[in-house]
Amino acid sequence: MKLIFDIGRPLVMAHRGESGNIPENTILALEAAVKIGVDVLESDIRFTKDDIPILFHDEDLTRTTGVSGSIREKTLDELLQIDLGHTFTTDGGRTYPFRGKGLKVITLEEALQRFPDTILNLDIKDNFREAPAEVARVLLENKRTEKIMIASFLPPQLKRFREYAPMIPTSAHPNEIRNFVIGVNMRMLGMFVRSVQYKAFQVPERSESVHIVTSKFIKAAHDRDIAVHVWTINNREDMERLLSMEINGIFTDYPAILREVLRERGYL
Repeated sequence: MKLIFDIGRPLVMAHRGESGNIPENTILALEAAVKIGVDVLESDIRFTKDDIPILFHDEDLTRTTGVSGSIREKTLDELLQIDLGHTFTTDGGRTYPFRGKGLKVITLEEALQRFPDTILNLDIKDNFREAPAEVARVLLENKRTEKIMIASFLPPQLKRFREYAPMIPTSAHPNEIRNFVIGVNMRMLGMFVRSVQYKAFQVPERSESVHIVTSKFIKAAHDRDIAVHVWTINNREDMERLLSMEINGIFTDYPAILREVLRERGYL
């Protein structure tokens, strides 16, 4: 079995950095996760009005900044004036410890340069046609074809990215995941999966009524050298249960907890 990013144990994958304790997708959250000892930094790619890819999850600014408007409506210079720590709280709104601390958006290029030795798992969020080509261009210009995984919930975007940068691995998009799950459950995998262009399934344990991450699913994936990464797991008991199922990585907002669980189980 030759799995992507195989280090002999399940990967600690920091969901938007150490986002349970620090505002997501900020340099502070990413650097804190690296200090904890994570294997993978997960983030998202959005484009500014002036077509610069940045690390940001939502289409809209409101949830994380308190400012109205979309990322795509603002230039990078305008976004750099916005406080990414403004709405962050861990005590139900009694305190906002990161307000006014200078937390700003970061560009994809800055992230590549800041974290050259850490695997970056990046999700293309925008659906305009040129986005995958621009992401590929930035990665290639920065000579970053290793320690990178590209994801997207948008099948056409992932298909385009694979055409532009076939040497850079991707995870499966939702249609590919659905076909694989159906094929496994019906014991007719060959009928539903004719070719594989992805190196990992990055999935929730369940999606509505469908139980995705089962022993059958994991075995079928591993038989085809496809890794299984599960998101977003913040509960210790869930981490322990999933680790017992031989999954290959866990996305979490609390990477220190996952590291502790791995240590208790003898992985570290």
